[in-house]
Amino acid sequence: MNINDLFDNIYHRGVNDFVFHLTNNSNKVTKGSVFFAIKGSKTDGHKFIDEAVKKGASAVVLSDKKVAEFYRKKYPFVTFIVSNNIRKTQAEVSNRFYGYPSERIKVIGVTGTNGKTTVTNLLLQYLETAGKNTGIIGTIHYKFKEKIFASGRTTPDSIEWFYLLSEMEKRGADYVVAEVSSHAVDQYRVYGTFFHGGIFTNLTQDHLDYHGDMENYFRTKRIFFEYIMETNPEGIISTNIDDNYGTKIYQEFKKNMNVISYGKGRNAEFRISDFIVDMKGVSFCYEYGGKKKRVKSELKGEFNIYNIAAAFSYLLRSGFDIEFLHWATERLRPIRGRFETVEREFLVVNDYAHTPDAIEKILLSLNQIKKNRIIIVFGAGGDRDKGKRPLMGKIAEKLADIIILTSDNPRSEDPLKIINDIKTGMNMEKEIYEIIDREEAIKKAIEIAQKDDIVLIAGKGHETYQIIGDKTYYFDDLDVAKKYLKFR
Repeated sequence: MNINDLFDNIYHRGVNDFVFHLTNNSNKVTKGSVFFAIKGSKTDGHKFIDEAVKKGASAVVLSDKKVAEFYRKKYPFVTFIVSNNIRKTQAEVSNRFYGYPSERIKVIGVTGTNGKTTVTNLLLQYLETAGKNTGIIGTIHYKFKEKIFASGRTTPDSIEWFYLLSEMEKRGADYVVAEVSSHAVDQYRVYGTFFHGGIFTNLTQDHLDYHGDMENYFRTKRIFFEYIMETNPEGIISTNIDDNYGTKIYQEFKKNMNVISYGKGRNAEFRISDFIVDMKGVSFCYEYGGKKKRVKSELKGEFNIYNIAAAFSYLLRSGFDIEFLHWATERLRPIRGRFETVEREFLVVNDYAHTPDAIEKILLSLNQIKKNRIIIVFGAGGDRDKGKRPLMGKIAEKLADIIILTSDNPRSEDPLKIINDIKTGMNMEKEIYEIIDREEAIKKAIEIAQKDDIVLIAGKGHETYQIIGDKTYYFDDLDVAKKYLKFR
Protein backbone atom coordinates (compact mmCIF):
# COMPACT_ATOMS: atom_id res chain seq x y z
CA MET A 1 0.00 0.00 0.00
CA ASN A 2 1.23 3.49 -0.80
CA ILE A 3 2.31 5.38 2.28
CA ASN A 4 0.13 8.35 1.26
CA ASP A 5 -2.94 6.12 1.56
CA LEU A 6 -2.04 5.25 5.14
CA PHE A 7 -1.08 8.61 6.59
CA ASP A 8 -2.49 12.11 6.27
CA ASN A 9 -0.32 15.24 6.02
CA ILE A 10 3.11 13.62 5.99
CA TYR A 11 5.59 16.33 6.99
CA HIS A 12 8.76 14.47 6.02
CA ARG A 13 8.94 11.89 3.24
CA GLY A 14 11.55 9.23 2.79
CA VAL A 15 12.30 7.50 -0.52
CA ASN A 16 10.19 4.36 -0.06
CA ASP A 17 6.59 4.82 -1.15
CA PHE A 18 5.20 1.42 -0.36
CA VAL A 19 4.32 -0.25 2.92
CA PHE A 20 4.11 -4.03 3.14
CA HIS A 21 3.92 -4.63 6.86
CA LEU A 22 2.98 -3.02 10.20
CA THR A 23 4.58 -3.75 13.57
CA ASN A 24 5.45 -2.27 16.95
CA ASN A 25 8.05 -4.97 17.63
CA SER A 26 11.50 -4.18 16.24
CA ASN A 27 12.25 -7.92 16.08
CA LYS A 28 9.52 -8.30 13.46
CA VAL A 29 10.53 -5.39 11.22
CA THR A 30 11.17 -6.36 7.59
CA LYS A 31 11.78 -4.39 4.40
CA GLY A 32 8.87 -2.00 3.87
CA SER A 33 7.59 -2.10 7.45
CA VAL A 34 6.00 0.76 9.34
CA PHE A 35 7.42 0.64 12.87
CA PHE A 36 5.33 2.16 15.67
CA ALA A 37 7.75 3.22 18.41
CA ILE A 38 5.34 2.97 21.34
CA LYS A 39 6.29 3.96 24.86
CA GLY A 40 4.92 1.15 27.02
CA SER A 41 5.00 0.47 30.74
CA LYS A 42 8.12 -1.69 30.41
CA THR A 43 9.77 -0.73 27.12
CA ASP A 44 10.19 2.46 25.12
CA GLY A 45 9.99 1.80 21.39
CA HIS A 46 12.09 4.88 20.68
CA LYS A 47 15.12 2.87 21.82
CA PHE A 48 14.69 0.50 18.89
CA ILE A 49 14.38 2.97 16.03
CA ASP A 50 17.96 2.38 14.82
CA GLU A 51 17.36 -1.37 14.77
CA ALA A 52 14.09 -0.91 12.85
CA VAL A 53 15.73 1.28 10.22
CA LYS A 54 18.64 -1.13 9.76
CA LYS A 55 16.12 -3.94 9.16
CA GLY A 56 14.46 -2.00 6.38
CA ALA A 57 11.61 0.01 7.93
CA SER A 58 10.30 2.50 5.38
CA ALA A 59 8.50 4.58 8.01
CA VAL A 60 8.61 5.11 11.76
CA VAL A 61 5.79 6.55 13.84
CA LEU A 62 6.88 8.09 17.14
CA SER A 63 5.62 10.50 19.76
CA ASP A 64 8.65 12.70 20.48
CA LYS A 65 9.14 15.65 18.09
CA LYS A 66 12.78 16.28 19.07
CA VAL A 67 13.65 12.63 18.59
CA ALA A 68 11.92 12.71 15.20
CA GLU A 69 14.00 15.70 14.06
CA PHE A 70 17.18 13.93 15.14
CA TYR A 71 16.32 10.81 13.15
CA ARG A 72 15.15 12.74 10.08
CA LYS A 73 18.67 14.15 9.81
CA LYS A 74 20.27 10.80 10.55
CA TYR A 75 18.08 8.79 8.14
CA PRO A 76 16.71 11.19 5.46
CA PHE A 77 15.60 8.23 3.32
CA VAL A 78 13.08 7.08 5.98
CA THR A 79 9.68 8.64 6.66
CA PHE A 80 9.28 9.76 10.29
CA ILE A 81 5.79 10.63 11.47
CA VAL A 82 5.00 12.26 14.81
CA SER A 83 1.76 11.35 16.57
CA ASN A 84 0.39 12.80 19.80
CA ASN A 85 -1.58 9.57 20.31
CA ILE A 86 0.46 6.79 18.81
CA ARG A 87 -1.82 3.94 19.88
CA LYS A 88 -4.81 5.64 18.26
CA THR A 89 -2.77 6.29 15.11
CA GLN A 90 -1.71 2.66 15.04
CA ALA A 91 -5.36 1.57 15.17
CA GLU A 92 -6.41 3.98 12.40
CA VAL A 93 -3.52 2.95 10.16
CA SER A 94 -4.08 -0.77 10.82
CA ASN A 95 -7.76 -0.44 9.93
CA ARG A 96 -6.85 1.25 6.62
CA PHE A 97 -4.05 -1.19 5.85
CA TYR A 98 -6.34 -4.19 6.24
CA GLY A 99 -9.19 -2.62 4.29
CA TYR A 100 -11.74 -1.80 7.01
CA PRO A 101 -12.80 -5.45 7.47
CA SER A 102 -15.41 -4.78 10.17
CA GLU A 103 -17.58 -2.99 7.61
CA ARG A 104 -18.24 -6.32 5.85
CA ILE A 105 -18.66 -8.71 8.77
CA LYS A 106 -20.65 -8.45 11.98
CA VAL A 107 -18.37 -7.96 14.98
CA ILE A 108 -19.91 -8.44 18.42
CA GLY A 109 -17.89 -7.26 21.42
CA VAL A 110 -18.33 -8.59 24.94
CA THR A 111 -16.97 -6.63 27.90
CA GLY A 112 -17.17 -6.85 31.70
CA THR A 113 -15.08 -8.25 34.53
CA ASN A 114 -16.36 -11.83 34.54
CA GLY A 115 -18.12 -13.91 31.93
CA LYS A 116 -16.52 -12.53 28.76
CA THR A 117 -14.99 -15.82 27.68
CA THR A 118 -18.11 -17.85 28.36
CA VAL A 119 -20.47 -15.37 26.67
CA THR A 120 -18.33 -15.12 23.53
CA ASN A 121 -18.12 -18.91 23.32
CA LEU A 122 -21.89 -19.22 23.79
CA LEU A 123 -22.45 -16.67 21.03
CA LEU A 124 -20.12 -18.72 18.84
CA GLN A 125 -22.16 -21.87 19.51
CA TYR A 126 -25.51 -20.19 18.89
CA LEU A 127 -24.29 -18.62 15.63
CA GLU A 128 -22.65 -21.78 14.34
CA THR A 129 -25.78 -23.77 15.15
CA ALA A 130 -27.68 -21.20 13.08
CA GLY A 131 -25.33 -21.90 10.16
CA LYS A 132 -23.31 -18.69 10.47
CA ASN A 133 -19.56 -18.81 9.80
CA THR A 134 -18.17 -17.34 13.01
CA GLY A 135 -14.72 -16.46 14.29
CA ILE A 136 -13.76 -15.85 17.90
CA ILE A 137 -11.12 -13.60 19.46
CA GLY A 138 -10.59 -14.05 23.18
CA THR A 139 -8.75 -15.37 26.19
CA ILE A 140 -8.59 -19.01 25.11
CA HIS A 141 -7.60 -18.45 21.47
CA TYR A 142 -8.17 -16.55 18.23
CA LYS A 143 -9.96 -19.01 15.94
CA PHE A 144 -12.06 -19.37 12.79
CA LYS A 145 -13.45 -22.82 12.06
CA GLU A 146 -10.48 -25.20 12.41
CA LYS A 147 -7.84 -22.50 12.01
CA ILE A 148 -6.29 -21.32 15.28
CA PHE A 149 -4.37 -18.12 14.58
CA ALA A 150 -2.85 -17.60 18.03
CA SER A 151 -3.59 -17.20 21.70
CA GLY A 152 -2.35 -14.59 24.11
CA ARG A 153 -3.95 -11.46 25.41
CA THR A 154 -7.71 -11.35 25.85
CA THR A 155 -7.83 -8.68 23.13
CA PRO A 156 -4.81 -8.38 20.78
CA ASP A 157 -3.22 -5.06 19.88
CA SER A 158 -4.73 -3.10 16.99
CA ILE A 159 -2.38 -4.42 14.31
CA GLU A 160 -3.20 -8.03 15.10
CA TRP A 161 -6.86 -7.17 15.75
CA PHE A 162 -7.48 -5.80 12.27
CA TYR A 163 -5.31 -8.51 10.72
CA LEU A 164 -7.48 -11.17 12.38
CA LEU A 165 -10.71 -9.51 11.25
CA SER A 166 -9.32 -9.30 7.72
CA GLU A 167 -8.19 -12.92 7.63
CA MET A 168 -11.48 -14.17 9.03
CA GLU A 169 -13.38 -12.12 6.48
CA LYS A 170 -11.26 -13.57 3.66
CA ARG A 171 -12.01 -17.07 4.92
CA GLY A 172 -15.73 -16.43 4.77
CA ALA A 173 -16.71 -15.19 8.23
CA ASP A 174 -20.19 -13.80 8.69
CA TYR A 175 -19.60 -12.91 12.34
CA VAL A 176 -16.69 -12.44 14.72
CA VAL A 177 -17.36 -12.53 18.47
CA ALA A 178 -14.67 -10.95 20.62
CA GLU A 179 -13.77 -10.25 24.21
CA VAL A 180 -13.02 -6.56 24.66
CA SER A 181 -10.94 -5.93 27.78
CA SER A 182 -10.67 -2.62 29.60
CA HIS A 183 -6.96 -2.50 28.71
CA ALA A 184 -7.91 -2.90 25.05
CA VAL A 185 -10.30 0.04 25.18
CA ASP A 186 -7.86 2.26 27.07
CA GLN A 187 -5.06 1.40 24.63
CA TYR A 188 -7.16 1.89 21.46
CA ARG A 189 -6.74 -1.73 20.40
CA VAL A 190 -10.23 -1.91 18.87
CA TYR A 191 -10.57 1.78 18.01
CA GLY A 192 -12.29 2.39 14.68
CA THR A 193 -13.99 -1.01 14.54
CA PHE A 194 -17.52 -0.99 13.18
CA PHE A 195 -19.25 -3.08 15.86
CA HIS A 196 -22.57 -4.78 15.19
CA GLY A 197 -23.10 -4.31 18.94
CA GLY A 198 -21.86 -5.18 22.41
CA ILE A 199 -22.68 -7.00 25.62
CA PHE A 200 -21.97 -5.84 29.18
CA THR A 201 -21.75 -8.69 31.72
CA ASN A 202 -20.82 -7.07 35.06
CA LEU A 203 -18.18 -4.95 36.76
CA THR A 204 -16.42 -6.06 39.94
CA GLN A 205 -13.00 -5.43 41.43
CA ASP A 206 -10.11 -6.32 39.17
CA HIS A 207 -7.31 -4.49 37.34
CA LEU A 208 -7.25 -1.63 39.83
CA ASP A 209 -3.46 -1.75 39.63
CA TYR A 210 -4.03 -0.32 36.13
CA HIS A 211 -7.20 1.77 36.46
CA GLY A 212 -6.75 3.09 40.00
CA ASP A 213 -10.36 2.83 41.17
CA MET A 214 -13.71 1.40 40.15
CA GLU A 215 -15.01 4.62 38.61
CA ASN A 216 -12.05 4.87 36.26
CA TYR A 217 -12.47 1.18 35.48
CA PHE A 218 -16.12 1.78 34.60
CA ARG A 219 -15.38 4.89 32.54
CA THR A 220 -13.06 2.81 30.39
CA LYS A 221 -15.71 0.13 29.88
CA ARG A 222 -18.24 2.82 29.02
CA ILE A 223 -15.99 4.13 26.22
CA PHE A 224 -16.48 0.82 24.42
CA PHE A 225 -20.21 1.50 24.12
CA GLU A 226 -19.45 5.04 22.98
CA TYR A 227 -17.42 3.46 20.16
CA ILE A 228 -20.49 1.51 19.12
CA MET A 229 -22.75 4.56 19.30
CA GLU A 230 -20.32 6.66 17.24
CA THR A 231 -19.66 4.08 14.52
CA ASN A 232 -23.01 2.28 14.41
CA PRO A 233 -25.94 4.14 16.01
CA GLU A 234 -28.19 1.19 15.10
CA GLY A 235 -25.93 -1.21 16.98
CA ILE A 236 -27.38 -3.44 19.67
CA ILE A 237 -26.42 -3.41 23.35
CA SER A 238 -27.35 -6.10 25.86
CA THR A 239 -26.61 -5.23 29.48
CA ASN A 240 -26.99 -6.92 32.87
CA ILE A 241 -29.46 -4.75 34.74
CA ASP A 242 -28.84 -6.63 38.02
CA ASP A 243 -25.37 -5.07 38.04
CA ASN A 244 -25.26 -1.41 39.16
CA TYR A 245 -22.85 -0.50 36.38
CA GLY A 246 -24.93 -2.45 33.89
CA THR A 247 -27.91 -0.34 34.91
CA LYS A 248 -25.86 2.79 34.24
CA ILE A 249 -25.06 1.51 30.75
CA TYR A 250 -28.76 0.90 30.16
CA GLN A 251 -29.83 4.33 31.38
CA GLU A 252 -27.12 6.22 29.50
CA PHE A 253 -27.52 4.55 26.11
CA LYS A 254 -31.19 3.53 25.85
CA LYS A 255 -32.23 6.93 24.41
CA ASN A 256 -29.91 6.71 21.41
CA MET A 257 -29.28 2.98 20.98
CA ASN A 258 -31.10 -0.33 20.59
CA VAL A 259 -30.57 -1.55 24.17
CA ILE A 260 -32.00 -4.67 25.80
CA SER A 261 -31.59 -5.39 29.51
CA TYR A 262 -31.44 -8.83 31.11
CA GLY A 263 -31.58 -9.94 34.74
CA LYS A 264 -33.91 -10.85 37.60
CA GLY A 265 -35.07 -7.29 38.21
CA ARG A 266 -38.62 -6.23 37.42
CA ASN A 267 -37.45 -3.74 34.83
CA ALA A 268 -35.45 -6.28 32.84
CA GLU A 269 -36.82 -6.71 29.31
CA PHE A 270 -35.44 -10.23 29.25
CA ARG A 271 -36.35 -11.29 32.77
CA ILE A 272 -34.95 -14.50 34.24
CA SER A 273 -36.46 -16.32 37.23
CA ASP A 274 -37.20 -19.66 38.91
CA PHE A 275 -33.62 -20.96 38.82
CA ILE A 276 -32.87 -24.66 39.25
CA VAL A 277 -29.18 -25.55 39.66
CA ASP A 278 -27.84 -29.11 40.03
CA MET A 279 -25.15 -31.38 38.66
CA LYS A 280 -27.14 -31.95 35.49
CA GLY A 281 -26.92 -28.27 34.64
CA VAL A 282 -29.26 -25.31 35.00
CA SER A 283 -32.89 -24.60 34.28
CA PHE A 284 -34.63 -21.24 34.40
CA CYS A 285 -37.62 -19.29 33.13
CA TYR A 286 -37.36 -16.28 30.91
CA GLU A 287 -40.00 -13.66 30.18
CA TYR A 288 -39.90 -11.59 27.01
CA GLY A 289 -42.63 -9.82 25.11
CA GLY A 290 -45.31 -10.96 27.52
CA LYS A 291 -44.48 -14.66 27.15
CA LYS A 292 -42.84 -16.89 29.75
CA LYS A 293 -40.96 -20.09 28.96
CA ARG A 294 -38.58 -22.45 30.73
CA VAL A 295 -35.28 -23.48 29.21
CA LYS A 296 -32.53 -25.82 30.37
CA SER A 297 -28.83 -26.19 29.67
CA GLU A 298 -26.02 -28.60 30.54
CA LEU A 299 -23.91 -25.65 31.67
CA LYS A 300 -23.43 -25.76 35.44
CA GLY A 301 -23.59 -22.96 38.01
CA GLU A 302 -26.09 -20.17 38.61
CA PHE A 303 -23.70 -17.61 37.11
CA ASN A 304 -24.05 -19.42 33.78
CA ILE A 305 -27.73 -18.49 33.74
CA TYR A 306 -26.56 -14.87 33.41
CA ASN A 307 -24.07 -15.84 30.71
CA ILE A 308 -26.80 -17.61 28.74
CA ALA A 309 -29.16 -14.67 29.24
CA ALA A 310 -26.53 -12.25 27.90
CA ALA A 311 -26.03 -14.15 24.65
CA PHE A 312 -29.69 -15.16 24.27
CA SER A 313 -31.04 -11.61 24.77
CA TYR A 314 -28.52 -10.10 22.37
CA LEU A 315 -29.37 -12.53 19.57
CA LEU A 316 -33.07 -12.20 20.30
CA ARG A 317 -32.88 -8.43 19.84
CA SER A 318 -30.80 -9.03 16.70
CA GLY A 319 -33.74 -10.84 15.13
CA PHE A 320 -32.99 -14.51 15.78
CA ASP A 321 -36.05 -16.71 16.20
CA ILE A 322 -36.93 -17.26 19.86
CA GLU A 323 -37.82 -20.92 19.30
CA PHE A 324 -34.46 -21.52 17.66
CA LEU A 325 -32.65 -19.87 20.58
CA HIS A 326 -34.65 -21.97 23.04
CA TRP A 327 -33.72 -25.14 21.13
CA ALA A 328 -30.06 -24.14 20.77
CA THR A 329 -29.72 -23.30 24.48
CA GLU A 330 -30.43 -26.93 25.34
CA ARG A 331 -27.50 -27.95 23.14
CA LEU A 332 -24.86 -25.57 24.49
CA ARG A 333 -21.58 -27.23 25.47
CA PRO A 334 -19.36 -26.39 28.47
CA ILE A 335 -16.38 -24.07 27.97
CA ARG A 336 -12.79 -25.13 28.63
CA GLY A 337 -11.71 -24.11 32.13
CA ARG A 338 -15.15 -22.80 33.14
CA PHE A 339 -16.84 -25.07 35.69
CA GLU A 340 -14.98 -27.98 34.08
CA THR A 341 -15.60 -31.15 36.07
CA VAL A 342 -14.13 -34.57 36.72
CA GLU A 343 -16.30 -36.96 38.73
CA ARG A 344 -15.01 -39.69 40.99
CA GLU A 345 -16.29 -40.49 44.48
CA PHE A 346 -15.91 -36.74 44.87
CA LEU A 347 -16.17 -33.92 42.34
CA VAL A 348 -13.22 -31.92 40.99
CA VAL A 349 -14.07 -28.53 39.47
CA ASN A 350 -11.55 -26.54 37.41
CA ASP A 351 -12.48 -22.88 36.97
CA TYR A 352 -10.84 -19.65 35.85
CA ALA A 353 -12.34 -17.67 38.78
CA HIS A 354 -9.62 -15.21 39.83
CA THR A 355 -11.56 -12.21 41.14
CA PRO A 356 -13.55 -11.82 44.38
CA ASP A 357 -16.84 -11.80 42.48
CA ALA A 358 -15.99 -14.87 40.40
CA ILE A 359 -14.77 -16.79 43.46
CA GLU A 360 -17.98 -15.90 45.29
CA LYS A 361 -20.24 -16.88 42.41
CA ILE A 362 -18.74 -20.28 41.84
CA LEU A 363 -18.60 -21.08 45.57
CA LEU A 364 -22.25 -20.06 45.96
CA SER A 365 -23.14 -22.35 43.06
CA LEU A 366 -21.16 -25.22 44.58
CA ASN A 367 -22.87 -24.70 47.93
CA GLN A 368 -26.19 -25.21 46.17
CA ILE A 369 -25.17 -28.72 45.09
CA LYS A 370 -22.72 -29.85 47.78
CA LYS A 371 -23.35 -33.00 49.81
CA ASN A 372 -20.29 -32.84 52.02
CA ARG A 373 -17.35 -30.40 52.11
CA ILE A 374 -15.93 -27.87 49.68
CA ILE A 375 -12.14 -27.75 49.38
CA ILE A 376 -10.77 -24.76 47.48
CA VAL A 377 -7.27 -24.41 46.02
CA PHE A 378 -6.39 -20.88 44.89
CA GLY A 379 -3.88 -18.05 44.91
CA ALA A 380 -3.61 -14.65 43.24
CA GLY A 381 -1.58 -13.31 40.34
CA GLY A 382 1.62 -11.45 41.09
CA ASP A 383 2.22 -7.87 39.86
CA ARG A 384 -1.54 -7.34 39.62
CA ASP A 385 -4.32 -5.74 41.68
CA LYS A 386 -3.30 -6.40 45.30
CA GLY A 387 -6.49 -4.99 46.76
CA LYS A 388 -8.55 -7.98 45.67
CA ARG A 389 -6.37 -10.52 47.52
CA PRO A 390 -7.85 -10.14 51.05
CA LEU A 391 -11.34 -10.01 49.54
CA MET A 392 -10.76 -13.36 47.87
CA GLY A 393 -9.48 -14.80 51.16
CA LYS A 394 -12.51 -13.54 53.07
CA ILE A 395 -14.94 -15.04 50.56
CA ALA A 396 -13.13 -18.37 50.40
CA GLU A 397 -13.13 -18.72 54.19
CA LYS A 398 -16.83 -17.88 54.37
CA LEU A 399 -18.03 -20.21 51.63
CA ALA A 400 -15.55 -23.14 51.62
CA ASP A 401 -14.81 -25.70 54.33
CA ILE A 402 -11.10 -26.24 53.66
CA ILE A 403 -8.81 -23.68 52.07
CA ILE A 404 -5.49 -24.44 50.41
CA LEU A 405 -3.59 -21.24 49.59
CA THR A 406 -1.01 -21.57 46.85
CA SER A 407 0.62 -19.81 43.89
CA ASP A 408 -1.22 -18.62 40.79
CA ASN A 409 1.15 -16.81 38.40
CA PRO A 410 3.43 -15.13 40.97
CA ARG A 411 5.53 -13.41 38.30
CA SER A 412 8.12 -11.20 40.01
CA GLU A 413 6.47 -11.27 43.45
CA ASP A 414 7.33 -13.55 46.36
CA PRO A 415 4.58 -16.23 46.40
CA LEU A 416 4.59 -16.27 50.20
CA LYS A 417 3.90 -12.53 50.30
CA ILE A 418 0.93 -13.01 47.98
CA ILE A 419 -0.42 -15.72 50.29
CA ASN A 420 0.06 -13.45 53.29
CA ASP A 421 -1.87 -10.70 51.48
CA ILE A 422 -4.76 -13.13 50.95
CA LYS A 423 -4.65 -14.11 54.63
CA THR A 424 -5.16 -10.52 55.79
CA GLY A 425 -8.81 -10.90 54.84
CA MET A 426 -9.24 -14.15 56.77
CA ASN A 427 -9.98 -14.96 60.39
CA MET A 428 -7.97 -18.20 60.10
CA GLU A 429 -10.76 -20.11 61.86
CA LYS A 430 -11.14 -22.93 59.34
CA GLU A 431 -8.82 -25.68 58.15
CA ILE A 432 -6.24 -23.77 56.10
CA TYR A 433 -3.09 -25.00 54.36
CA GLU A 434 -0.34 -22.89 52.80
CA ILE A 435 1.46 -24.75 50.01
CA ILE A 436 3.46 -22.54 47.65
CA ASP A 437 4.00 -25.24 45.01
CA ARG A 438 0.73 -25.36 43.01
CA GLU A 439 1.10 -29.01 42.01
CA GLU A 440 1.65 -30.01 45.65
CA ALA A 441 -1.38 -27.94 46.64
CA ILE A 442 -3.59 -29.75 44.12
CA LYS A 443 -2.14 -33.08 45.22
CA LYS A 444 -2.99 -32.26 48.85
CA ALA A 445 -6.58 -31.42 47.92
CA ILE A 446 -6.99 -34.74 46.10
CA GLU A 447 -5.43 -36.65 49.02
CA ILE A 448 -7.72 -35.21 51.70
CA ALA A 449 -10.92 -35.30 49.63
CA GLN A 450 -13.62 -37.60 50.95
CA LYS A 451 -16.71 -39.11 49.40
CA ASP A 452 -19.13 -36.45 48.12
CA ASP A 453 -16.64 -33.61 48.64
CA ILE A 454 -16.11 -30.94 46.00
CA VAL A 455 -12.54 -29.89 45.16
CA LEU A 456 -12.47 -26.49 43.47
CA ILE A 457 -9.21 -25.57 41.73
CA ALA A 458 -9.60 -21.88 40.96
CA GLY A 459 -7.70 -19.18 39.14
CA LYS A 460 -6.15 -20.62 36.00
CA GLY A 461 -8.91 -22.54 34.21
CA HIS A 462 -7.92 -23.05 30.58
CA GLU A 463 -4.34 -21.80 31.07
CA THR A 464 -1.60 -24.29 30.32
CA TYR A 465 1.25 -22.33 31.85
CA GLN A 466 2.52 -20.82 35.07
CA ILE A 467 4.64 -17.66 35.20
CA ILE A 468 7.29 -17.70 37.93
CA GLY A 469 9.78 -14.86 37.87
CA ASP A 470 10.44 -14.06 34.22
CA LYS A 471 10.01 -17.68 33.07
CA THR A 472 6.92 -19.47 31.80
CA TYR A 473 6.45 -23.18 32.55
CA TYR A 474 3.92 -25.68 31.24
CA PHE A 475 1.19 -26.19 33.82
CA ASP A 476 -2.39 -27.41 33.45
CA ASP A 477 -4.52 -27.58 36.61
CA LEU A 478 -6.81 -30.29 35.28
CA ASP A 479 -3.94 -32.45 34.03
CA VAL A 480 -2.32 -32.24 37.45
CA ALA A 481 -5.58 -33.17 39.15
CA LYS A 482 -6.07 -36.18 36.87
CA LYS A 483 -2.51 -37.28 37.57
CA TYR A 484 -3.22 -37.64 41.29
CA LEU A 485 -6.77 -38.92 40.83
CA LYS A 486 -5.20 -42.08 39.37
CA PHE A 487 -3.92 -42.93 42.85
CA ARG A 488 -7.38 -42.71 44.49
